[in-house]
Amino acid sequence: MTRVSTNVRRGLIVAAIACVIVAVVDLTLHPLYARGIGQRWISHANGLSTMLSLPGLLLVVLPGLRQGQHTSTWVWLVMQALNFAVYTAAVAMMLAACQALGRAVRRNRKRDIAAATPQGREPQLSRRRLLLGGVGGLATGAIAVYPMSIATRHFEITRRTFGVRNLPPQLSGLRIVQLSDIHHGPWIPIQHVRTIIATANGLNPDVILLTGDYVHRSAAYITPVVNELARLRATIGIIGVLGNHDWWEDGPLIQREFARAGIPLIDNARRFVTPQRQLVEHATVGLCLAGVGDLYTDTQRYDAALADVPPAMPRLLLSHNPDVAEDPALTVHGYRVDLMLSGHTHGGQIYIPGIGSPIVPSQFGEKYARGLVQGPVCPVFISRGLGHTVLPVRIGVRPEMAVIELATA
Repeated sequence: MTRVSTNVRRGLIVAAIACVIVAVVDLTLHPLYARGIGQRWISHANGLSTMLSLPGLLLVVLPGLRQGQHTSTWVWLVMQALNFAVYTAAVAMMLAACQALGRAVRRNRKRDIAAATPQGREPQLSRRRLLLGGVGGLATGAIAVYPMSIATRHFEITRRTFGVRNLPPQLSGLRIVQLSDIHHGPWIPIQHVRTIIATANGLNPDVILLTGDYVHRSAAYITPVVNELARLRATIGIIGVLGNHDWWEDGPLIQREFARAGIPLIDNARRFVTPQRQLVEHATVGLCLAGVGDLYTDTQRYDAALADVPPAMPRLLLSHNPDVAEDPALTVHGYRVDLMLSGHTHGGQIYIPGIGSPIVPSQFGEKYARGLVQGPVCPVFISRGLGHTVLPVRIGVRPEMAVIELATA
């Protein structure tokens, strides 16, 4: 009984420490972060707070107490109460299990020692065993930190060449850089966004295509991220579409900010790259760059994006959500699309060899998780994205900046 009460007390202590960390981060550091103060370092604390809050978050999301992406004050308090209870019970049960295992191990060791040494004395802890224990502890800490603090920022530049039928010879070799799912917010600081922008500019792109989800969890991040996107440079031009998180935070505001930055949004619209390598609103020859609204939060007007384009003109379609590729409104009407560029799935964020990605935000499972996939109408390239949502981790799925070069097929 005494041992049980001791385990509960220790569980209460651990639960209290976890809840204090969450409270300090959420109530003190996060507001500073939202004002642009100390984002490089506080982003890691925000990620830790999210992971510590996960038990309570799941318990309020499953019954529908938390709606959308934002947490009200009373729901946050309920989450912390649930976290406290879960951590207390989990630690107490874990300690009890460890104690039971330890007793069994000690009994076995005593038998072994008695059989091996006449005195039955247990050998002292060796320096080697102590060193191995320390190395094991450091390795465990590194394994825990890597998915949150390193893997989420270590993006990969991928390169592909794609043949396009009827592409004018003057546009052969056109270099496109796709940026998707930047998700500037509590886990992606503005300093990392600047690294993304500088890297994209260093690739000397002809066209930069932005495929949505620029922010995460607050409209306060809209103006700062668009200010950084305004620093992008491409020899021909930059265009984009919005994603579900952009609309969840403040779609009209982000539309105004893109207009202020001079970056056209082509949700249910289009632009053209002429053989003279100019980005224009109307053309009869060249390359059509079309876009549709987000599948979850907007409308998809394929007629506005693709109708009346000259039949021989090649066209790329920007859609934040790759599930648009299966939309009957697209597949039935027979619109020509040579390549669709999407994001949204983040590649699943977590990939387990032999199992795959446990969660992919697509109605079609892992088909549209990542990479180049053949859809009913056209090939679809799904970027793994540069940020992350739901959990501040990436395991086995590196963030991606895609470089696509077009060639005449």
